[in-house]
Amino acid sequence: MLNRNRILHKTIISLTLVACGSVLFNDSAIAQASSEDDIDALREEVETLRALVEQLMVDREEIMEDADVIVLRTPSNGESTTTVDIDTVQNDSESGGLLSSRQPLGRFPDDAIVTRGNFDRSISVPGSGGGAFRLGGNVIVNANFDADNLGFQDISFQPTIPLNGSSEDDQQQSRIHTRLSRLNFDYRQDTELGEFRTFLEFDFFGDGNELVNDYDLRLRHAAAELGNWKFGQFWSGFMDVFSQPETADPGGPIGLPSKRNPGIFYVNGERSATSWGIGIENPEADLAGRTDLRRSEALPNLVGFAKVQRDWGYVRLAAMALQMRSQEEDLYTGALNLSGRLNTPWWNERDNLAFSMQYGEGFAHFYSSFAVDLDGIIRDDGDLEATEILGGFAAYQHWWTPRVRSSFVASFFDFDLPEGMDPFAYAGGERYTANLAWTPVDGVTLASELNFEEIETFNGTLGDGTR
Repeated sequence: MLNRNRILHKTIISLTLVACGSVLFNDSAIAQASSEDDIDALREEVETLRALVEQLMVDREEIMEDADVIVLRTPSNGESTTTVDIDTVQNDSESGGLLSSRQPLGRFPDDAIVTRGNFDRSISVPGSGGGAFRLGGNVIVNANFDADNLGFQDISFQPTIPLNGSSEDDQQQSRIHTRLSRLNFDYRQDTELGEFRTFLEFDFFGDGNELVNDYDLRLRHAAAELGNWKFGQFWSGFMDVFSQPETADPGGPIGLPSKRNPGIFYVNGERSATSWGIGIENPEADLAGRTDLRRSEALPNLVGFAKVQRDWGYVRLAAMALQMRSQEEDLYTGALNLSGRLNTPWWNERDNLAFSMQYGEGFAHFYSSFAVDLDGIIRDDGDLEATEILGGFAAYQHWWTPRVRSSFVASFFDFDLPEGMDPFAYAGGERYTANLAWTPVDGVTLASELNFEEIETFNGTLGDGTR
């Protein structure tokens, strides 16, 4: 609209100048005219030009911003018109100056311009009817030094602790890698059924060559949401992501269920003070013993939770039912997870205490990769027995300044393993963590952390490790 008004104003000015010049020229001609007829003809021409200028001033409001042309009319008889195609007018150097603009003319559709989306750091998607996307991720450089040979170092300070007196005990080692770096894509759009969202995230823990640090992408999350429904692979509903303390070690406390599990979930009041959810997830019992007698799970895991959030923080209770099967028996087990984060503003208003406590049977695979074949056992006669599990952690976070904070974490797990398990399987452990994290500028965090862990095997052998 601004460009077209500019065109119209320049046109009016040009015609006005022409009219004034004509008046001056015709007044001189009038003085020299030899007949009254010539004088009348000149006066009629001047009046026509004056009327054209007056009509342009009156009719300028009739030029709509969606018009493709500008039409200039001669009001005396309506027969003289001039049509200007908006798309043919480019700029001063190309148009010759009569109808010119310093930017392309015409109005762009609102969805043809890159604009801010409807959620944090997102970009509106042209033609999507209100959809927006965000590209995200991070670069994580992890440098570890171990006072003992802890074996696999890339992902976490797993309890792959060397046993006392073993050849790995007291063998120091170090590792620097970036495999924890991530890429993600987040799309959201409001619909009549609620918000529609898709989320994809990858890291670099796929297969690769450690010697040249060449690794493939690994899928972390692939999920879709529509209103209250969630579909795909995301964090299990049994675990509480928001209670996980800030640690440099990506695995976090050993007493923390941490699993991404494909499933279907319904969540009510997710952003409310009180919320709950129920869903089904992929079954994945990891059994020892006579695996040739094992049968696949016929039923998915059934998971539900309830959460209450107030000014003092929040608490969450989750429950899970699982199925284990052999050719002789179907065994149904369950587990509970009580977690939360409480505000403790007595030292600093941002200080908090996070916690989680789990109890149940047959869910050892929710802890970490160290819990291989520890959910239960299939005996020679086909009978099933599940592992009884108790685990948990407590983490206090203190903010020294608005950009510097520390977390102090104590965590444990205790597996009551059935008879017949590997005598060197991990049956229990404790870990203690202390760190210092500094965010010098938004988006960048530097952290230093110390981890110490003690473990005990099924046969009572002890071990410890420091990272």
